[in-house]
Amino acid sequence: MSRWSQYDTDEERLPEGMQRIGYDADTQTYTFHDVDGSIWESAPGNQYGQLHRISPAAPHHGDDATEPPPPYDDDDAANEPATSWRHDMNPLLSWFLLVGLFLLFIFWFIGGTTTKRVSPTACRDRDSPYKIRSGDSCWAIAEEHSVALETLLQHNQGLDCDKLAVGGTVCIPGV
Repeated sequence: MSRWSQYDTDEERLPEGMQRIGYDADTQTYTFHDVDGSIWESAPGNQYGQLHRISPAAPHHGDDATEPPPPYDDDDAANEPATSWRHDMNPLLSWFLLVGLFLLFIFWFIGGTTTKRVSPTACRDRDSPYKIRSGDSCWAIAEEHSVALETLLQHNQGLDCDKLAVGGTVCIPGV
């Protein structure tokens, strides 16, 4: 069923003598001109419906009914309180804040395990400290210092060879 109706024209919808004179696409309001010269405006988004007067009737300067209406005054803008850009952008700013916090949490969760600081280990008198570099393994450290792997692990209780932290310290047994 179509939406067309026989009452969709200005002649059927508007009061006698009322004429549509304009449309503001920014505010979505229609402007109408009355027989007495007053200018009326529709509610935003409504072509028809309740109208409110935005300028009074023009004074008659003769019998000429084709005189132009008085200048258009934007009285509504003077009556409305000014809003800041923050008020207009508040939903968008809230959305960006939530997305930013979510991303910050994700990066913290993913990168949190790799940024742990390793405190230096205190070695015994005969042992010498060795600072772990990138690419080191327990076997490579033991081979580099001519020490058996079992001896290296005995002198470093709790050392996990699968998770050597770069910058950490391993005690190399003295001969």
